[in-house]
Amino acid sequence: MYDDINFNLENPRPGVIINKPNGRDIYKGFMQDYTGDEVDSHNFYAAILGNRTALNAGSGKVPETGPNDHIFIYYTDHGAAGLLGMPSDSDVV
Repeated sequence: MYDDINFNLENPRPGVIINKPNGRDIYKGFMQDYTGDEVDSHNFYAAILGNRTALNAGSGKVPETGPNDHIFIYYTDHGAAGLLGMPSDSDVV
């Protein structure tokens, strides 16, 4: 996850993410393996392919899968240039 909400200047409660009125902090205790600039097409492909040696940042965690497994990826994006969803020239693999 890009992880740009919790300490955003527009967040009235830095470090806290509440996603509904009177809701709990959904960020507390949440572990991220890849955040910020670590989230790019290179690391995405390396991670889903299980290629730890190709990762250049993050936790190094990859799925433990075998030849009979399937990976379902739910992907959503705002489409800004340079992000994973709309790769810049440097992100094209």
